[in-house]
Amino acid sequence: MKNRKRSFCIIGLGRFGQTLAVNLAKTDHQVLVIDIDDDIVNVMSDTVTNAVVGDPTNEAVLHAAGVEDYDCAVVATAENINDSILTTILLKELGVKQVVARAGSEQHGRVLEKIGADMVVFPERDMGEKLVNILDRNNVLEYIEFSESHSIVEVAVPERWVGKTLIELDVRRRYGVTVLAVSDLESGSMNISPDPSKPFIGNETVALLGENKAIDKITK
Repeated sequence: MKNRKRSFCIIGLGRFGQTLAVNLAKTDHQVLVIDIDDDIVNVMSDTVTNAVVGDPTNEAVLHAAGVEDYDCAVVATAENINDSILTTILLKELGVKQVVARAGSEQHGRVLEKIGADMVVFPERDMGEKLVNILDRNNVLEYIEFSESHSIVEVAVPERWVGKTLIELDVRRRYGVTVLAVSDLESGSMNISPDPSKPFIGNETVALLGENKAIDKITK
C-alpha cells in the first residue's frame, strides 16, 4: 500500500509561498492556497488543488477554507509581523496538526515559537548561508548541510583528479570523504555506483559526503 500524500495549506502567495505551493503540487500533494490578492489566487488556481481569496487573519475565512483538514499549514509571509502572528495563532486554535511559520528576523522567530508554531523557517537567512558556503568553495555547484560537521557537495572534478581513477586517488583514505555519485556533464547522466577503475576525463562532477574540514581541502 502506498503512503498517503500529505496535504498542505499555503497562506500568503509572495514569491516564497508561490514557489512552495507550485513545487508541492508538482509532487502530487493536495495543496490549498489562501491570499487576499485575487489576481495571484486566480493565477495559482490552475496549479493547486484549491485556491481561496480571503484575509487569513480572519478566523471565519480560515474555517470556511477547511484549513483544519490539512496535515500542515505554512504561514509563508513574514513582512507584516502582526498578520503572521495572528494567522499562526488562529491556525493553532483551529487545530491544524502542524503549523510552519516563516520568520523575517530572529525576534520574529522567537515570538512565533512562543505562540506555538511547530516549526519556524528563515528562508532568506538559510539561503544566504548556503550561498556563502557555495561561494566560499571553488567549483561547488550544490551544497547541502548534512549535519553541523558534515556536508554533501556537488563539485566539478578537480583538475588534479583528471586522468586518475578512484582507486588511484584513494579518496576516502587520503581525503576523508566518500564519493556518492559521478555525473557526466555532457549526457547529464548520474552514476551512483561509479566504476572505480575508470579514469576521470574532466567533464564530470562528483557528489562528496564528508566532514566540512575534509571537503574544504578539496574545494578551496
